[in-house]
Amino acid sequence: MPSRAPSHPLDSPARPAAAAAGPVRRLLVFCGSRSGAAPCHAALARAVGALLAERRVRLVYGGGALGLMGAIGRSAIGAGGAATGVIPAFLKDWEVAEPLCADLRVVDSLHTRKAAMFAEADAVLALPGGLGTLDELVEILSWRNLRLHERPVWLMGDRDFWIPFLALLRHLVAEGFAAREVLDHVRLLDGLDALAALLPPA
Repeated sequence: MPSRAPSHPLDSPARPAAAAAGPVRRLLVFCGSRSGAAPCHAALARAVGALLAERRVRLVYGGGALGLMGAIGRSAIGAGGAATGVIPAFLKDWEVAEPLCADLRVVDSLHTRKAAMFAEADAVLALPGGLGTLDELVEILSWRNLRLHERPVWLMGDRDFWIPFLALLRHLVAEGFAAREVLDHVRLLDGLDALAALLPPA
């Protein structure tokens, strides 16, 4: 495989993330409808939800009651925060729509869901998740690559969850299938304090 320069920000996960262009009042969070094998993933989702409530940042998410999605939604709402959930009609029963989410919007498809969630957001955060989370994240990065938006895209996860994804992005660049600038479109946050630094003060 062709060599790559060693000094890119993705090679240094602890590097501070780029700030949003304006105040982040609405944060779109992608995360799994499963809880994952390690309890730390759900704990992180709950901590993010509580932080958003504390900072009065509206949570925008998939509106499901299961897995990390349910954990972050109930945490934010339970702490007095605001949340907007967007869920396709065919998943409303399967993912069990969150009954505590007062602003729950039912749409016709996954494509509509992604566009509707993104329209409500000032920035995007991806927590651990599966294929659905990857699908959402990659599409948002594709839109950024096509210059359809300039909103920050952040990753956060314990146990080095996102390191393989970042390695894949570097591989795409090294193999000539993506421009090096795609590596600048996403930032890895080194824990909850790093996210807190990007949000309005309490």
